Amino acid sequence: MDINELSPSEVFSYFQEICAIPHGSGNTGMIADYCLEFAKLHGLKARKDTSDNVVIFKAGSSGYEDCEPVILQGHLDMVCEKEPDCDIDMSVQSIKACTDGKMVWADGTTLGADDGIAVAFILAVLASDTIAHPPIQAVLTSDEEIGMLGARDLDTSDLTAKRLINIDSENEGILYVSCAGGVRAECDIPVAYEDAAGWVADGAIDVQNGSVCFEVKISGLAGGHSGVEIHKQHTNAIRLLASLLSHASGAADFRLVSLSGGGKENAIPKEAKAVVSVRSCDATTFEQSIKESAAVWMQEISATEPYAKIELEKTDIAADKVLDSKSTANVIYALWLSPDGVYKMSQEINGMVQTSLNLGTAYLDADKLVYKYLIRSNTAAGKKLLLERVTTFVKHLSGKVVTMSDYPAWEYKSDSQLRKICVDSFTNVYGHEPEVTSIHAGLECGILAGKMPGVDMISFGPTLESVHTPDECMDAASVERTWEYLMEILKEM
Repeated sequence: MDINELSPSEVFSYFQEICAIPHGSGNTGMIADYCLEFAKLHGLKARKDTSDNVVIFKAGSSGYEDCEPVILQGHLDMVCEKEPDCDIDMSVQSIKACTDGKMVWADGTTLGADDGIAVAFILAVLASDTIAHPPIQAVLTSDEEIGMLGARDLDTSDLTAKRLINIDSENEGILYVSCAGGVRAECDIPVAYEDAAGWVADGAIDVQNGSVCFEVKISGLAGGHSGVEIHKQHTNAIRLLASLLSHASGAADFRLVSLSGGGKENAIPKEAKAVVSVRSCDATTFEQSIKESAAVWMQEISATEPYAKIELEKTDIAADKVLDSKSTANVIYALWLSPDGVYKMSQEINGMVQTSLNLGTAYLDADKLVYKYLIRSNTAAGKKLLLERVTTFVKHLSGKVVTMSDYPAWEYKSDSQLRKICVDSFTNVYGHEPEVTSIHAGLECGILAGKMPGVDMISFGPTLESVHTPDECMDAASVERTWEYLMEILKEM
């Protein structure tokens, strides 16, 4: 079955054209030019900036000319992933969209329905001379998938609309009315080293005879997205490792040789490891203490971490230098007792996380312990207060905090007229009310809310599965229903 046989044909026709144009993140020039040419073809005012953002203006339809305008927004770029045996060069070749009439997918690659279907929706509205709608300001941004770069660079000076519909959500029937802002915080704690032989027994005992090195390793944890999955309270491998070492420090004297854990600030760490130097006379006690604490942890996390592994083994690593006693204690203290996870739940949307932080990476680097957080909050105040707490904690250990990649929240609006229109329209189309909620992760709505204060926003979209993977697929019937829903919203505006 050909994708053009699906309904609504006008939407899938544009989606097919989008698939034919390479448009991975960082490679949006051709798709931006396509949208600009589309506007010229339909006699619509449009502009493209140096970041490949495209803005297209269309007057209201008959009877809607004097209505308040609305922004329809989506992003032009897609995540390019493919199967190992796929020989398509996604930077220059087309995506082959396939369908069985129920689902739409790509042959061997990501489909790019995130967010190509939004672009198709918007172009279909702009091209139509029969759809009832208020004046439209279409905003098609670039490079959302690599840091929302287009939205950050977008010039909003000619955008007069006070209502915005973002079509970049993946679950039909859910209306998003808030998203988290975030800031990355790098925490640096100074550490000092001493000779490995020196601490064992006033330097009198040879290292190999007087001490032994152990590696403590955590693996197999569930991990997950540090925003949308933070409420699941999956175990943080870095903090688990620090807890084991903290427990052992009460039974045996040891020094840290190395430590590392996690991979990205926006992912809950699944793995962590440390090498420690222990006096030979304390080796058995150290082993017993680690195993004792590990048993407690395994019992505590068994329901949520069925594949967790805590391993302890002697290692022949030759340690010339070890952290001194104070630095060893400070590293363990910092990683075990610093805040992590859900910090505050929303008081306005039941069951939703409002503020959180994720201890995503940690490692010893030359003369410092480096550990990095991603702090998220659906309110600006929540983000600010939690960052202040982290900074205060780090200063207590004579460290410093450097922030980066700060982006604003899209805060919940209690008196949203747009939300009322969207809820009522949903009920008219589906026969029941939608789920109205927030998302504890960043959306372009947050960036745009910071640029256009006071704009009333909402986000929704058709059902997509396995996005950002070659298994990505889109529910064709959901696309049709979401299109009908969008038409109802525009009519009611």
